[in-house]
Amino acid sequence: MNHQDPEDTEMKAKVEGIRSKTGDAASGCKRLTSDIRSRFFDFRSSFFQFRLPAAACCLLLAACSLPFPQAQSDPTRYYLLTATDIRLETETAGALKRWVVGVRAVEMAAYLRTRSLAVRSHTNEIMFPDFARWGEPLDQGLARVIAENLQSVQSVARVSTPPFRADEQRDFEVLIRVTACEGMAGGEVRFAATWRMLAPGAVPGTVAEGSYAASGLRWDGHDHGQLAAKLSEALAGLSREIVAALPRQPAG
Repeated sequence: MNHQDPEDTEMKAKVEGIRSKTGDAASGCKRLTSDIRSRFFDFRSSFFQFRLPAAACCLLLAACSLPFPQAQSDPTRYYLLTATDIRLETETAGALKRWVVGVRAVEMAAYLRTRSLAVRSHTNEIMFPDFARWGEPLDQGLARVIAENLQSVQSVARVSTPPFRADEQRDFEVLIRVTACEGMAGGEVRFAATWRMLAPGAVPGTVAEGSYAASGLRWDGHDHGQLAAKLSEALAGLSREIVAALPRQPAG
C-alpha cells in the first residue's frame, strides 16, 4: 500500500491552486481583450458613421460658398452689305427706255467663300476674324445688293435673280466675278470685280464687259461694321459702272 508524503500532497495542492489562478487570470485577460476589441470596433463604427455625414456637409457648405460661373455672352457679331440709291443725276422720269435686267450669277474667288469677313494683314497673308461674320452667304449678299442698286435707277424697270421664272423676258443678264472683297490691316479697303452683260437669246451675245476696282476707300482697321459699310460703297461703284453700260434709248 502506497503512502503519499504529506509534503507532496501539499505541494500538489499549491500547484493546482496556482494553475487554477493562472487559468482564471488568462481567461479574464481574454475576456478583457475581447471586451476592449469590441468597444474599439463599436467606437470606430460610430466614428465613421458620424464622420461621413459631417464630411458631406462640409463639402456641401464649401460648394455653396463658391461663386457660380457667370454666363458669357457670345462675342460674335454679324454684318450685312447694304444697298445704295445710285440714280444718275442726268436721268429724268420717263426719258429713257426701262430695261428688265437679270443678275445671273455672282462668283467669288475661293478664299472669299467663308462666313467670316476677310482682313489681309500682308500681301500673302489673310485673316478671318472668329467673331466677325457675314449675316448671309457673301455671294448671296453681293447679288442682293447689286440687284437692289440696279433697281434704284430710272432706266431699269425690274431686276431679277435666280431662279428665273420660265415665262420672264429679260433684256439683259449680268455675270459678275468678285476677285477681292476685304479690308487691309493698314486701313485700305480692297474690292475688285469683273463683269459681263449679255443679251439673252438662243445664242447669248456680249453687250458690254469691264473690270472694276474700288479706290479711295478706307476703314480704321478694327471696326468691322465700318468695313462692311465701305464694301457696300464699293458695290455701289460697281453697280454704277454696270448701269452706265445699259443702252440709253428713249422711251417709245
